[in-house]
Amino acid sequence: MRPKDIVTKGYDKISQLYNDERARSFWHTDAEVDTFSKCMPVGARVLDVGCGSGLVSSTLQQNGFRVTGIDVSEKMLELARKNSPASTFRLMDMRRLRFLPNSFDGVIGLYSIIHVPRRFHLGVLRGFRRVLKSKGFLAIHMGWGDYVGVEENWHGWGAALYWSHFDKEANLALLRKAGFQVVSSRRSGQKDGVHLFVIAQKPFEADQLRRG
Repeated sequence: MRPKDIVTKGYDKISQLYNDERARSFWHTDAEVDTFSKCMPVGARVLDVGCGSGLVSSTLQQNGFRVTGIDVSEKMLELARKNSPASTFRLMDMRRLRFLPNSFDGVIGLYSIIHVPRRFHLGVLRGFRRVLKSKGFLAIHMGWGDYVGVEENWHGWGAALYWSHFDKEANLALLRKAGFQVVSSRRSGQKDGVHLFVIAQKPFEADQLRRG
């Protein structure tokens, strides 16, 4: 089975369990969302990549942002539309973002790119840069250590999930290669492992302003 199919099938199967545990702060992402939100202008347009059941999208929307969430799991998106009805959600693969260039003030991807085969990560990051406005911000969780594999029964919930990521230094180098300036990076520990949390910025582009 392809990695994308493993992830889609897995999250479709555990969508309600994931939502219920996430709502009980099983994954503590408040600090990351707060850090990202402080980078955003009032009324910012934000893309939530791998939005899951929409709980982060809901918080961002409550913070006054216009949120679009994307995910590969339709079951997750069904929950997201209930959890954040004022946001917009679309079934979409982050490797092929169907948005115009310079569409968003910010892109946030919490624990999402780690489910994509790492050979695609540079292309995914370049896609994020493409849809960001000049000086826009990216908030992202990436791998802390080097790993590729499948966990057959994630959290004992009866579903398999696929993981693929480089280590900390390789990921920071990848962000720079994709054209981002790394603003800050830190260790982000959760019950299911340690990750790298990065705030990065798309550099100012004068030619973008001339294009309007």
